[in-house]
Amino acid sequence: AKPCSLKELLSASDVVSLHVPLLPSTKNMIGREQLAMMRRGGVVINAARGGVLDEEAVIDSLRSGHLGGAALDVFDTEPLDAVRGARFAETPNLLLTPHIAGVTEESNVRVSELIARRVLGHLSST
Repeated sequence: AKPCSLKELLSASDVVSLHVPLLPSTKNMIGREQLAMMRRGGVVINAARGGVLDEEAVIDSLRSGHLGGAALDVFDTEPLDAVRGARFAETPNLLLTPHIAGVTEESNVRVSELIARRVLGHLSST
């Protein structure tokens, strides 16, 4: 593997999965122009932060058939309410999840163990 530009990455990839923090430099990092660089039928996944991916551009790209699919686990506005979520209706090949991409069996076990240790520590000090 070798370093490449975002344009090179987008044009060469069938699937692009985003995992970056939301910073001024990453706000709308993937918009209409970047989605157009992707291969026809490509898939974009945003499990990073809402605001990194232009949601309206994704909707338009899916409806036009340029993108083959998208999965969004995070949104510009969370929680996603019925009014904001309505714009995703009738969009083909779109999977929406409620900010749970990082929730795994392993992460649940780690969090549970951490909480139990802290509760026990507190109880033993009182």
